This record gives sequence, C-alpha cells and structure tokens, in this order.
Amino acid sequence: MSSIKYREAKRILAKQEEAREVINQYRGIETLGDRLGMKSNRELILTLFEIEENESVIEVLTHLRELYPDEWSEALSAESPETPGELPDHEPTQVEAAPIAEPVPIAEPEPVA
Repeated sequence: MSSIKYREAKRILAKQEEAREVINQYRGIETLGDRLGMKSNRELILTLFEIEENESVIEVLTHLRELYPDEWSEALSAESPETPGELPDHEPTQVEAAPIAEPVPIAEPEPVA
C-alpha cells in the first residue's frame, strides 16, 4: 500500500497542474529584453513604464516592493541618478539564459482499482 492517501495524491496532482500552468505562462519572459534588443532587463522595465499608464506603474511598483523587500530598501537608500530614465553604458553582462522549452505535457492519472 502507498504511504499517501487517495485525496492527498489528487491534491498533489492538482498542485502539479497549477505549477505547470504558471511555468508555461512565464515561459520566455526572462529573455524578452534580449529578444527586443534591450541592453538589460532594467532598460526593458523603464521602456514598459514609459508606455503604461500611471495606475499600472503604481501596481507594478507595489508588487515589486512586496516581492523584493531587500532590493526595495537598497533602492530607497541609493542616490538618485543624474539623468533619470537613462541607464549607464557600463551594464553588467547578463548570464546567458537557458533555451525555452516546450510546454510540459500532463499525464492523466490512472484510476485506482
């Protein structure tokens, strides 16, 4: 007999499905800046802020503050740039991203006899 119960197995499969959906939704985002010819993800973010309405920018910044509290604190204590919106040419080199894989296939569970 298995060490987990039927309901627990169903819950695990549901979580796996949810995880696959999240992965497939975000597939390719990590290389979007490179594919658009941006020097860095920071340049991509600044460009996206320029085309979005203020309410969207506030929503994004709120999420960033909650997701990256340490980086947010560092940014608050950093000096303001001389020319806001322009990034220096000496950007750190980015690590090459892994190739984008195809969506993960989902195996249907077998009925328990």
